[in-house]
Amino acid sequence: MSLLRVPRVWEPILSALLIAAVAAEHLYMSGAGHPQWSGWSAVAGVVGVALAMWLRHRHPAVAVALVCLLVGGTVVANDGWILISYVAFAALVSFLVGRWADQVWPSVAVVGVAVVALTALDAAVNGGGVRVAMAGNMIIFMALPWLSGRYLRQVARHHSTAIEQAQLAERARIAQEMHDSLGHELSLIALRAGALEVAPGLTATHQKAAGDIRAAAAGATERLGEIVGVLRPADEEAPLTPAAAGIGGLVERARESGMDVRLVGSLTEGTAPVRDAAAHRIVQEALTNAARHAPGSSVTVSVEEREPVGVRLSVSNGRATLPPRAGATTGLGLAGLEEAARAAGGTLRHGPVPGGGFEVVADLPALQRREAVL
Repeated sequence: MSLLRVPRVWEPILSALLIAAVAAEHLYMSGAGHPQWSGWSAVAGVVGVALAMWLRHRHPAVAVALVCLLVGGTVVANDGWILISYVAFAALVSFLVGRWADQVWPSVAVVGVAVVALTALDAAVNGGGVRVAMAGNMIIFMALPWLSGRYLRQVARHHSTAIEQAQLAERARIAQEMHDSLGHELSLIALRAGALEVAPGLTATHQKAAGDIRAAAAGATERLGEIVGVLRPADEEAPLTPAAAGIGGLVERARESGMDVRLVGSLTEGTAPVRDAAAHRIVQEALTNAARHAPGSSVTVSVEEREPVGVRLSVSNGRATLPPRAGATTGLGLAGLEEAARAAGGTLRHGPVPGGGFEVVADLPALQRREAVL
């Protein structure tokens, strides 16, 4: 539930204290020789305060109308005199209405009508003698608390929005990580199934079953990419936590799945977490793309450290020797690689190579430059 919809627990306590204060002040004024504050006046005051406090959330305009009727009517009837508890009542209801009411204009319209009606009533009863006092009461006891409530409402709204955005960003980050990890695994499954589909010695039934597995894995990857494409914000930063498997682990998993892949060089990991995370994502996504678009081709992962300048990553593949996976691509994979390289303070380029094939090249600094991200 939104923070704007949850009343504070202290409001019922304040309501009870306010009702008790109104009743006590009526009794005190009556005992002090002011009979106008006793009898029906006291009953009307207690009932009016209790009703307004009960309606303050469900019907804020009605609560404001009760405040104007009770406080303004009391001022006119007593030639400008007002009880202290009524002042607190007007201020508290105005604050709560400003704090919780969704719409502004109903309450403002009620106050405007009340000012006109009470001014006319004052002119008829007192000859207009308390109009200045009444206007001052309306501004001090109602307008200022109402504005304070609206201000706090805006603060709460911004806070609630920030929380919701943080939750959505975290969900999108998790979805992106799931896409990177599961998409990679599904691509390796499709690669293995594709190799079985054309393997000699298998019956047509087995080859068809392998083809079905490859198609199912490809379809699952497509749906996963579509879901992540919907969830992922355009300005989302790349994850900055390096994976535990490392580049060597990625290459080994791909090789075990049947990919013709070799690793040239190695990366000294753990010295720059942002860079390591970007390197892992780049190699993982590039291997996934090679398994998807160029199955059966040879793939080379090259890591060239250039201390203290940085590191160059290169993932290149040749022409496909197996049927590529069908289906449209979202384009988020390469966009994610560019974002990961940028988050590490580096650059990335990709494109076809002469003779057929595709290459992804990333230049990452030796030390992460956070100021490049901020």
